[in-house]
Amino acid sequence: MKANNFIKAFCVIFLALTFTGCIGVNRSFKMIRQNLTESLDVRYEKQFEFSVGSAGLMLAGMIVKLSDVEEPVDEILSRVSLLQIGVYEKSRYGDLHATYEDLVSLTELMEMQGWEYLVRTVDDDEMAAVFVEKDCEEFNRIYVIAIEQDEMVLVEVHGDLAEIIEIAIREKGLHFEVANN
Repeated sequence: MKANNFIKAFCVIFLALTFTGCIGVNRSFKMIRQNLTESLDVRYEKQFEFSVGSAGLMLAGMIVKLSDVEEPVDEILSRVSLLQIGVYEKSRYGDLHATYEDLVSLTELMEMQGWEYLVRTVDDDEMAAVFVEKDCEEFNRIYVIAIEQDEMVLVEVHGDLAEIIEIAIREKGLHFEVANN
């Protein structure tokens, strides 16, 4: 009887981790990370890497609903099907001297992986870029890369991104704050 309960509990935990996506990032995410770290003259060490699937995001949305948040976070989370995040800290070796050429190299590397940039910037040893899937008719995946002297952050989001943008515009309008305005 106890062995049967143990097997059931193990199966429930295994299925919960599998469906929430909390086991780890996928092969594509790892390949992009590896290509980025190899192309830079800076060594980064993994601080953490994780993914959360639709079940985990649904659970997070339910928790947010119970809080006093005025933002439509639960509505936005319900439109996301997968979230992968990696944070990497610079090791003692190498320094980042971000240049426009580095940014172009980053863009070319992502294009080889099937992504094209929406926005990219380089400033004072910091680079950032936002990518979407190339030749995809649906806007359902976005990849954000932010690299600075001490840290590299990678974020990949899958879901109904057009709907998420619609929610954000509905809630906040098209009011953009610009520096020195």
